[in-house]
Amino acid sequence: MLRVEQGKVDALMNFAAELTVAKNGLAYLAGRVEQVSGSRQLGREIKEQYAVIDRIAQSLQVGVMAIRMMPVSQVFQRFPRLVRDITRKLGKEVELVILGEETEADKNVLESLADPLIHMVRNALDHGIETPAIRIAAGKPARGTLRLAARQENDNVIIEVADDGRGIDPEAVREKALRSGLIGPDQAAQMTAEDLVNLVFAPGFSTRDQVSDLSGRGVGMDVVRSAVRRAGGDVWLASQPGAGTCVTVQLPLTMAVTRIVTVVARGQQYGVAMDAVAETVKVPRDQIHRIKQRETFVLRDAMIPLIRLADSLGLPAASDAPPEEEAVMVARVGRERVGIVVDGFRERMEVIVRPLDGLLAGLAGFSGTALLGDGRVLLVLNLSDLL
Repeated sequence: MLRVEQGKVDALMNFAAELTVAKNGLAYLAGRVEQVSGSRQLGREIKEQYAVIDRIAQSLQVGVMAIRMMPVSQVFQRFPRLVRDITRKLGKEVELVILGEETEADKNVLESLADPLIHMVRNALDHGIETPAIRIAAGKPARGTLRLAARQENDNVIIEVADDGRGIDPEAVREKALRSGLIGPDQAAQMTAEDLVNLVFAPGFSTRDQVSDLSGRGVGMDVVRSAVRRAGGDVWLASQPGAGTCVTVQLPLTMAVTRIVTVVARGQQYGVAMDAVAETVKVPRDQIHRIKQRETFVLRDAMIPLIRLADSLGLPAASDAPPEEEAVMVARVGRERVGIVVDGFRERMEVIVRPLDGLLAGLAGFSGTALLGDGRVLLVLNLSDLL
């Protein structure tokens, strides 16, 4: 075993990430050689060398990532005492169940998860789980259960905070959202129970009328969603009145290198994280229908809402006639699927996404910028903000 400073491992990870980005320039160079000199043989040799460097860079990246990996038990270990202290203060009886402690994720990802998890656990104990007398009257065991679970799915780590408490009443949320002006009557009539309970993530919204010193403290669950999305993940909630609530957090295993696909809208290129892309399809224009001022299409018996990327970004209207088939990127935003109409798709690549700073800091709709192999700067879209 070797004890190594965190800074040295971070520096090594940065070099591996820079190498991953630099190799993208070889693919661009091979194309330039074929265009300028017409030497297809030389271009082919460069591509072969690129494939070798690509394999080595990926192996190096995986190796360094393995060094930075930590079990989620490093975050979970603080919760037994926290739960004991809070339940004693609230006069409640709660059993904490922890599953998947051995699940591993990048150290920086786990550190970004610590504060949102504390907020969610406080919410579950204060808002969710009832007092023993209320639980017994409802036919439940006096002791409530709070479950912290972690698992790995593809390139993501999934954390669940679930309780068997009172749950969230969608109708109560609807009424409070209408009173506060968060949604209008027409929108409220169309929302499902699942959509309504996820309104708790709206800024300033709370199911409680009085501020508690334990859970919301007047800020609400929008703080949790903002923190998780800053780390490149997403969070959603499922609840059943009287049965309990489950908050699910999805985070990338690492924040160092991001796999993206580039798309074109009105001649401009943009990047989209591959984790958010479910599939790409061609949709004939006659299969796109308008329902209540929103375009939709049917994909394998499911109705998918359509959004045009150029319109969302405020780009000028196209001067030429619309195509007979629309290029559609079906993206996952939380647990919803949305079709995004683009002009075309380009290459896939691995990049380092740098957050926007200076005058552009906080610009909605973009998660950051990336440097392409030919030296151009690519804007990477934040679909959650954009949609």
